[in-house]
Amino acid sequence: MLIVGATDVGKVRSANEDGYDFGIFDDGTAWAIVCDGMGGVRGGHIASSLVLEMVSEKIKKCYNKLMPSYSFENMFLSTITTANVIVHDRSFTDEELKGMGTTIAAVIIKDHIACIAHVGDSRVYKISEGTIKQITKDHSLAQEMLDRGQLTQEEFENYPKKNIITRALGVDEDIDIDFDFTALEDGESLVLCSDGLSGLISDEDILRIYNDNSINTVCEKYIEAANGNGGHDNITVVVMKG
Repeated sequence: MLIVGATDVGKVRSANEDGYDFGIFDDGTAWAIVCDGMGGVRGGHIASSLVLEMVSEKIKKCYNKLMPSYSFENMFLSTITTANVIVHDRSFTDEELKGMGTTIAAVIIKDHIACIAHVGDSRVYKISEGTIKQITKDHSLAQEMLDRGQLTQEEFENYPKKNIITRALGVDEDIDIDFDFTALEDGESLVLCSDGLSGLISDEDILRIYNDNSINTVCEKYIEAANGNGGHDNITVVVMKG
């Protein structure tokens, strides 16, 4: 397993509210996290940083090689729920941070099984044999309208308020977390990204850039493409290559 990541402020924002982290344990188990903060420059950065630090430290502290893949869901559930409470409480004790929150897309891969936890519209894609599939489902207004048949797929892709999310850590006292499990064969990869990438380049372009570049340069090429299409948001991407 090879993992690379990169983040960029983009062409419009004054500060980067995104964050990412990843690692590989001695037994080959790999993990990665992407967070996209919201609630103003300071609030968004603090929210994403708090959650990123809490979840990554929990993974590093609690993981042991005897843990089965299905146990990761409970670890994610307890840690992300606790992180949600901390961010929510912090936003109510500091007026400058009121309304802050963050998305999260987190993955642990062990024995060719990926456990995925996510809240918000940061995404996880699976790339396999020249195909790309979005594993996560956006918690967004546009996605809800698509599900209800109020938008076509083409209208969904170009919806002007696509960045309005319906779920984020820190906004409410309670949080619903989506979990997915997917098998990974040798040579298959996962791409985690904030909407600063997925909102500016198509799934087809995410696949094309992956196929056209080495693992060492692919994240930079993703950022270059998103900035080339306007770069109106922070851009963060992590590639986990099997």
